[in-house]
Amino acid sequence: MIQRKLFCFGILFLFFTITQSLRADVKLPDPLKNGGTGIFTLLEQRASGTRNAFPTGKISDTELATILWAATGLNRSGKGWTVPMGQGKKPYVKIYAVRPDGAYYYDWNTHTLKTITDKNIMKEINNDGFVQSSPVVLIFVSDPSEMGAMARFNEGNAVASILTGAMTQDIYLAADSLGISARYMVSLNEDKIKNAFGLKEGEVPLCIMPLGKR
Repeated sequence: MIQRKLFCFGILFLFFTITQSLRADVKLPDPLKNGGTGIFTLLEQRASGTRNAFPTGKISDTELATILWAATGLNRSGKGWTVPMGQGKKPYVKIYAVRPDGAYYYDWNTHTLKTITDKNIMKEINNDGFVQSSPVVLIFVSDPSEMGAMARFNEGNAVASILTGAMTQDIYLAADSLGISARYMVSLNEDKIKNAFGLKEGEVPLCIMPLGKR
């Protein structure tokens, strides 16, 4: 009887451990900060991935780490940002990354993907088939609670949209240097995204960017 209880306990413990591991956060590797294609070459060849032939090659954690750092990372030995940040504040636009293995919030401070769910929610983002089959889709969400005094300029998410433009342009350049296609899109399922990520009052999905290795 005791052995049976111990066996059952062991099975439950194993199941709990596996479940927790599936939902574990992803500590990203250090981003690449050297090498790559020259900036003027990147500007010359910068383009959105085409809808009809969007690549679906897998993106490594190092490549994703580099792209996310380019979008909202500390530079100049931690004294500045890779994008212009109003009043030097921390980012007031959040980035979520959705992959077939789950959905994550990118924590710029710890350079970690915080697990939101381990379910595949690609179909919740957008109705386009190429988006749903992309290996990674980034979602940009305005976070007014982080804006402080900048909030008074943010009518209609104006300031947040400007910052998102800078972030996505950095992503285009970093992604192209890595041989990754990206596409800026404003068509998204706002209500489904809000529900899937449990967004707070005032948080608004602004745009998405599917990514795919060429």
